[in-house]
Amino acid sequence: MKKLLIATLIAGSLMLTACDDKEKTALSEQMQKQAQTIEQLNEQVKTLEKQVLDLAENQTIRVEPEVLFEKSETIKFDKKSADSYTPESGEVKVNVKTLKTGEDWLTDLLLNELIRQFTASGQVKIENKQQLVEWLQALYTDSVKEVKDNEMIGSSTEFSVKYLGQRENIATFTISYSGYSGGAHGMYSTQFLNIDLAKKALLDIDDVINPEQHQKLKDLLWDAYRDSNNEAEPFTQKDGGFYVPKDFYFSRNGVTFVYPPYAIGSFSEGEKELTIYWWQLKENDLINPQFSALAQNIVE
Repeated sequence: MKKLLIATLIAGSLMLTACDDKEKTALSEQMQKQAQTIEQLNEQVKTLEKQVLDLAENQTIRVEPEVLFEKSETIKFDKKSADSYTPESGEVKVNVKTLKTGEDWLTDLLLNELIRQFTASGQVKIENKQQLVEWLQALYTDSVKEVKDNEMIGSSTEFSVKYLGQRENIATFTISYSGYSGGAHGMYSTQFLNIDLAKKALLDIDDVINPEQHQKLKDLLWDAYRDSNNEAEPFTQKDGGFYVPKDFYFSRNGVTFVYPPYAIGSFSEGEKELTIYWWQLKENDLINPQFSALAQNIVE
């Protein structure tokens, strides 16, 4: 009986040991699988992080300024008499700057829009960067001669391309102009360039606003203009010069339209901006659907 009991205990012990070994093996295999899964997940995370970084890098426009032409000169004049209106000196300045980007097509587009500032009238023909630089040199030479011959207080022409930022796939640039050629004051203006990076195309107002709703857009802009005047008599009349400008940009509140000096206000008021809010654009079916996403997740 004792021998049978001992044999039974030994057999049970061996079975428990075998079970323990199986459990340990199963547990070990499970832990190895979990370790492999964790490693795979870590690799996936690293891959996703790289994709996010690559996407961010591709969506972030890297720009650096490029001076196309920059010359200035101060010309001294001889005073003919104490009561002479001749200034003591006159300054001539021609500065033109653009931007180089990481994309050749975008750099070329910005340059072409800058060239258009000089060729829009049809009196000047410029087809490339070299011709632009040569034309600017001729402009500078002529300006120096004009200031000397007429004893002018000065003459200046300045253009500068700047990068404002990006919303979704829309990048916004400006071409700022300031110039003086005599008179009480100079003149300045800002052109806004909204560029679809996916389509590699410059957007105009018809791309963004439903062309069939332009009259409604004008009505809303007029209301915004009247509200901004605080009941004062408007500088311009709705049917006598008020218009929808071609310059605009996407802002946090909606689409902001930009008017140059003298368009809807005096020179001292400068450029004036009128914003049509996102809710107005949607409520009146003004904005084309593809741009509605710009109202979401806006980061200043």
